[in-house]
Amino acid sequence: MTKSTRMMTFAGNLIAAVLLFALGACTTGTTISSDDLYSFYSPDLVQYVASRGDFPVLVIANPFGAGADGDLIGAMRLPGYYPPTPFTATTAQSRDDGHLVLVFNPIRASTGHATCIAPDTQAAPAAAGAAGALRLMGVFCYDNDVVSEAFLEMPRPAGLHDPAFRVAMAQLMTTMLPSRGRSESDCVDPTGANC
Repeated sequence: MTKSTRMMTFAGNLIAAVLLFALGACTTGTTISSDDLYSFYSPDLVQYVASRGDFPVLVIANPFGAGADGDLIGAMRLPGYYPPTPFTATTAQSRDDGHLVLVFNPIRASTGHATCIAPDTQAAPAAAGAAGALRLMGVFCYDNDVVSEAFLEMPRPAGLHDPAFRVAMAQLMTTMLPSRGRSESDCVDPTGANC
């Protein structure tokens, strides 16, 4: 086999692997939408919150049960480009500075702004949720200001340890806490005028 034939075979195999991976990701039925980074978002802000030793999380209307909040938070991870920092539970009353809010089965009119201001008011009654789906709104707040937000919808997982749910949560964290802010996304040359 010549060198060019091997390279073509390798390229073909690589393309096939990427397509199979993409197809596998699409068949899980997980959708992340309405993701938004506000001008306040910066990876440095995420680093600042993480540098305090933990990352506070407020969980609203956990469908796995109120007693499962600790297991949910304990299984969450910051994206790999941030320092390993444990997530810890917080309450609506004691939250301050930077924190995440996870609202399961959010009301349809829910926004990141409303979630940061009054998180307890953003969950719909349990009967209003779709029986076969899990809906989750994730918001990164700094005090009462929204920094980033995203909605996740997926088929209802078997439980907290369902691999599809863990992958979906990792995707949600990556979407809400990206390695670059909005102003950096168009920055090709850091010394240029567009940065």
